[in-house]
Amino acid sequence: MHHGKHVRRLNRTSSHRNALLRNLATSLIEHGRIETTVAKAKELQPIADSMITLGKKGGVEARKQAIAYLKNQKVTLPKLFDDLAPRFSTRQGGYTRIQRMGYRYGDNAPMAVIEYIDGPTDLKKESVTKVLARVMQDRSASSVQSLLADAADTLPKSLIRDLKKVQISNSIEDIQQAVSKEMAART
Repeated sequence: MHHGKHVRRLNRTSSHRNALLRNLATSLIEHGRIETTVAKAKELQPIADSMITLGKKGGVEARKQAIAYLKNQKVTLPKLFDDLAPRFSTRQGGYTRIQRMGYRYGDNAPMAVIEYIDGPTDLKKESVTKVLARVMQDRSASSVQSLLADAADTLPKSLIRDLKKVQISNSIEDIQQAVSKEMAART
């Protein structure tokens, strides 16, 4: 039977597809965020998560498996085992986020950004801080906590949902600092 064998073929042979996914995983670990098509990002997500799991295991066997899969080991292995694994030590899964970015000029392919969450260039945190800074300037609120306490029912539900997602990994003080920096940059 052919059940449970679905894989996006990406219009490539299996060896080409495997090489593509290895290169994408290497670039994602190296840069923390890459822009690619939605189909490639969806295929890359489980591989990127399993690389973080290898980094969290941290033994000799996990290093051997990472060496066998990743390219550019001098750059990616220290990032994987020394930077990314400690960052996700308390998280049980869901290390990556895919955000759709529109369509590519030329062939109109749907594009997406895949990134490791909680990083210094987290797109979700950037967008939430920009919206919060704009709302705080409009309503002349002094802090994020007071804004949420006073006007929680009038804020857009999507903003509250995104703020909760960002708060899971960042404290409210970190968000407040980011919002105050954004408000300072606006003026």
